[in-house]
Amino acid sequence: MVKKANGRWRMCTDYTDLNKACPKDPYPLPSIDRLVDGVSGQALLSFMDAYSGYNQIRMHPDDEEKTAFITEAGAFCYKVMPFRLKNAGARYQRLMDKVFKEIIGKDMEVYVDDMVVKSSKAETHYHTLERVFTILRKNQLRLNPEKCSFGVRAGKFLGFMLTERGIEANPDKCQAIFNMRSPQNPTLFPLRRLGASAFWVTTVRPSFLLFCERSSTVRSAWSSSTSMCFSALSLISSMLVGRLKARESLKGLALSPF
Repeated sequence: MVKKANGRWRMCTDYTDLNKACPKDPYPLPSIDRLVDGVSGQALLSFMDAYSGYNQIRMHPDDEEKTAFITEAGAFCYKVMPFRLKNAGARYQRLMDKVFKEIIGKDMEVYVDDMVVKSSKAETHYHTLERVFTILRKNQLRLNPEKCSFGVRAGKFLGFMLTERGIEANPDKCQAIFNMRSPQNPTLFPLRRLGASAFWVTTVRPSFLLFCERSSTVRSAWSSSTSMCFSALSLISSMLVGRLKARESLKGLALSPF
């Protein structure tokens, strides 16, 4: 049993052997960068999350016994798709792409069980929400109200902070860098940890690339140049990543000095 962030419990079954024997579903997941870029810069957003999304898909009767697990009370199997199956994500994405095929990429973006409706006008937004709710009811799909927000100007999607202005630095991800001490140990572990943090902070990624360039030669000592670069990375102000509009002039654009 794994405790979730909301205090509830989720039962997880070890399907290591089953996953090894099961062929890989090649259905691709959408590009996160493409989804984030498509959602940013919109006037109104509605974020939705499916309620135990995987468990809303029925298992094929012939495959139910393959999900069997043993407890002190006896042997049981799933009638719905459980978590930890190798192809669960691909199967769910295929379902979402099928049921929302008319609006995905236009007024809506979906990544597995995370959904967002985007609009430039309020009237269009509410009309799209009506279409989404109709599709959800038709396919008997349920949402988790605790993780939904409708008609907002900004919100988090796939770890990124999206606003009407564009893609802004996620405060939660930035805080990890702000609180990080300057690595005194030149081993790769602290540098990898820093890289994992900076990967999610899109707006400071150019600065981190320069930091990597300067620290790549570090082998036995933490130099003054890398220390200065680390301080600049920690103190850099949050920049905005916006979408390029059609026929917009590129004059005046400049790269970050860091």
